[in-house]
Amino acid sequence: MFYLDEYPEEPGGFHALSTSADWVPWLMNAVPAGIHQDVRRRLVSNLKHIFVGLEMKAGLIVPHGERLSGKSVLFEPYCQIMNFEFSVGVFSVCEGLGSVHHLVGVGDDGSTGVRVNPNDWIGALCQEFDPTNAANLETNLRRAKEVRDKMHQDRLGARANIDWHDFDYAEAFIPSRAALQPLLQKYVDDVPARTNLFL
Repeated sequence: MFYLDEYPEEPGGFHALSTSADWVPWLMNAVPAGIHQDVRRRLVSNLKHIFVGLEMKAGLIVPHGERLSGKSVLFEPYCQIMNFEFSVGVFSVCEGLGSVHHLVGVGDDGSTGVRVNPNDWIGALCQEFDPTNAANLETNLRRAKEVRDKMHQDRLGARANIDWHDFDYAEAFIPSRAALQPLLQKYVDDVPARTNLFL
């Protein structure tokens, strides 16, 4: 789905390669069995929609970033915001999965709603999906987190200007998409047959 397949006539307008339901089998494997059923249901419901949104963003970002048509696809400030949104989506997927893996690891089924420290869930996610650091999951994920955190506007007077180059294709999209790869590879047979989220 690059440049949303040039806006085909049928179906009209934008579309996604997969549906949210297509992501359920992969998510059911990725969420550990020891988590409370209601927590599992909510997490799967949230993440399946995030994945479809990530596909649609990638469908616009990649042809712009790679100049597949030989020219720009998106207005540059819009592309930077799309890269930011993609990073936020990837961060959310990783945060959700890392949190439940951490909770199960410490004997908590998640039903108490306890907040999980970022270093704890990042560690649990990496242990589950990239234990040998072969895919550089932690480095790519921490870069996605940096992109996500840069847009906070709550302390504007106490920090430097945002460097918008931090939100470009190479600095934001590439590491965020790379962070997804070891997750998708672990249960690759259950990844939807049509997705543009693989490298």
